[in-house]
Amino acid sequence: MPPTKKTVGLRELRVGLLVVGSIAVLIFFVLNASGDISLFSSKLYVKARVPNADGLRPGSEVRLAGVRIGKIDEVKLRSPSDNPNDPKVEVRMAIDSTIDGRPATELIRKDSTAQLGSPSLLGSDKLINITPGTSVSDPAPEDYELKVTSSSSFEALTTSGNDLMLQLDKLSEQFTEIAGRINQGQGSLGRFVNDEAFYNNLNATIRDTQGVIRLIQSGQGSAGLFINDPSLYKNINAVSQRLQEIGDGLRTGRGTAGKLLNDDALYNDARGTIARFNRSVDEINVIVAELRQGRGTAGKLLNDDAIYNDARAAIARVNTAAERLDNVVSGVQRGEGTVGKLFTDDQLYSNVNQLSSESVKLLYDFRQNPKKYLTIKFELF
Repeated sequence: MPPTKKTVGLRELRVGLLVVGSIAVLIFFVLNASGDISLFSSKLYVKARVPNADGLRPGSEVRLAGVRIGKIDEVKLRSPSDNPNDPKVEVRMAIDSTIDGRPATELIRKDSTAQLGSPSLLGSDKLINITPGTSVSDPAPEDYELKVTSSSSFEALTTSGNDLMLQLDKLSEQFTEIAGRINQGQGSLGRFVNDEAFYNNLNATIRDTQGVIRLIQSGQGSAGLFINDPSLYKNINAVSQRLQEIGDGLRTGRGTAGKLLNDDALYNDARGTIARFNRSVDEINVIVAELRQGRGTAGKLLNDDAIYNDARAAIARVNTAAERLDNVVSGVQRGEGTVGKLFTDDQLYSNVNQLSSESVKLLYDFRQNPKKYLTIKFELF
């Protein structure tokens, strides 16, 4: 029997197309809900450079302060550069244009930073976490390259732990070497641990110390008397009692010190003295104020310009008179004038000296023969 051909009618074709279209729409909505495909929203693309991808791939999450805001659009290697420390991988991120009803540029700004992280400690997948920017910075434009900061991921922690273990291993080796040298008696500590002479000396010192302690306990020597002599305790007790009596006397107002501490009259006198001192200070302030205002004789002396001018004129006249006196003295010293000649002429001095000597001789002759000078002759005819 020849095979029969089954023809597909228009009705079956419509049903098939409807099923295929429904499946396509369902797949589209599932992908749109998961964020892999979003045809109804625009994207903000930003970039970042990282040293290595380290499990980062297109489609990985991009988060803002831990909240998912987009995905990795492209991960590619950069061209080699002269600096070996330059990042080797460039990451392009597709960010939702609207985040929680706010524009993405309002949250992502030029001072935002990107950080390579991991969604879990055990997973190998990576993500980019962006820190929100501040209001003082400008919004991030399209294809803006964010600065990358070091991450505190589990891998970094593991690397730090490995470094710590290596350092601990080195320390352990060093301690083992030191312990071996100590066991061999090398160095000061090795001798301290292994030298029997040190132990014997230490044991002898301890025995001597015990002997000294026994001597002290038996009351021998200065230290023994200091510890065991009851008179020292009695003296200290007596001094303590006297100090207590002095304190009681001070509290009750006995003696000069007690009155100084407890006498209200002394306090009142001190307050009165302080009050009088304050009044004196106030009066001095009043006098100073009056002097500044030019009141009274002293105020005029301090503030009157006429007195100052008169004093200056008097000083000028005194200076003039002093100059004139200096000129006269200088003339006298040079022998000018009568007075100058009296002071400087040697002949005048000789004449005066000769006159003085003649006068002395005349007086001497008068005393020897007064009649010679007192006899008067009268002749009439």
